[in-house]
Amino acid sequence: MDELAIAAIRRQLRKRLTDIGAPRSSHLRPADPEVVASDQPQLGFRLPPLMKRIYIEIGNGGFGPGYGLIGLTNGAPDDTGKTGPDIYAQFRDVHADEPGLRWPHGLSPICHWGCAILSCVDCADTNFGMRVFDPNVYEGEDWAGCLFEESAGFDEWIGDWASGVDLWNRMYGEQGSIAQILSARHPPRRTRFWCR
Repeated sequence: MDELAIAAIRRQLRKRLTDIGAPRSSHLRPADPEVVASDQPQLGFRLPPLMKRIYIEIGNGGFGPGYGLIGLTNGAPDDTGKTGPDIYAQFRDVHADEPGLRWPHGLSPICHWGCAILSCVDCADTNFGMRVFDPNVYEGEDWAGCLFEESAGFDEWIGDWASGVDLWNRMYGEQGSIAQILSARHPPRRTRFWCR
């Protein structure tokens, strides 16, 4: 199955590197397997096997959904210059003493969509489920209302992207799952999503 996913990603990359904007570099640099191996104990969890293969065989971020996958150590950073492990560490440190705002263990940001919206892989989940973090809908209690289920697993999520599914539209389009949830929270107001 992984071989088919890798081949589908390579085919998609011949069409485009990212969904949004120009990638920082058109040259993909695969991750050093030792770096990937050393990032996992530093993070405190294991990464999805297919994700590790993608980073090692295709590129250490800088391609894929949204503005592209965020790289691991020495990989493609997000728009603030941080790699995935940097962002995770920052999120874990901020509000560490406030239970409602403590960043969940194992929830690793891997894709930036703009407007601070991130797709994250839940490495505490045996299926490596994908969740969206959207701080724009924070209502003053905790992060629970800002986290949304995106996909049952990383493999399915990246496979959908590789097969041409518009992941943003699936989340925030008129019939998108997150758009529907947010509309139900605030029914009198018509919600429009301008990010992207």
